Amino acid sequence: MKPWKLLDSEFLVNAPWLKVAKEKCELPNGKVIDDFYTLWQPDWVLILARTTDGKWVMTEQYRHGTGKIALEFPAGIIDKGETPEEAAIRELQEECGFGVNGDRMDPIGHASRMTTRDERRVTSNLTPPNPYDLKPITYLGSFPVNPDRHRGKFHVVFIDGVERLGKTHFDETEDIETFLYTDEEFQAKIADGTFNHPLQIAGYFKWKLTQK
Repeated sequence: MKPWKLLDSEFLVNAPWLKVAKEKCELPNGKVIDDFYTLWQPDWVLILARTTDGKWVMTEQYRHGTGKIALEFPAGIIDKGETPEEAAIRELQEECGFGVNGDRMDPIGHASRMTTRDERRVTSNLTPPNPYDLKPITYLGSFPVNPDRHRGKFHVVFIDGVERLGKTHFDETEDIETFLYTDEEFQAKIADGTFNHPLQIAGYFKWKLTQK
């Protein structure tokens, strides 16, 4: 089996948060598709954050795509120059006010400093050792948003033993409420359809497989 050959591509939408391309592709059998449309959005991180007493940190916010309030795990766009782990720590603090106590991280406290965008920019030129290969932060991998026609991907990061460490820092367009659920309560919300984000469900079960 061979991949398609890209013959031509033009952006129909070329915005910072969304790109839509019309592509001309040649299939292995010689057939040409003149108008295959692909999408691109910035990579984002899904944050599976569990408190010191074993509850999941979750959010509710309005999602305009469905026109409904959605129950979700914290998540956010990975800024340029960030690792998924750094983005997870920053977004968790900004959206929920939760983080990992600094004395449980690396000696230089790099992760504990990464709590807001401004603080991250101040330290962006530093290149300290990456502490995230050790607990309490585990990188679970990256996954395609939609292999068919979406070029972006999302990353899954598990952070164990988080605590409420400060205030939230919402963007102008954000209105977010934070909730805590046990694993049993969360699974019940999957079962009854309250939690129905398919990519986040996949990320959760990726974590679940690591617990066996």
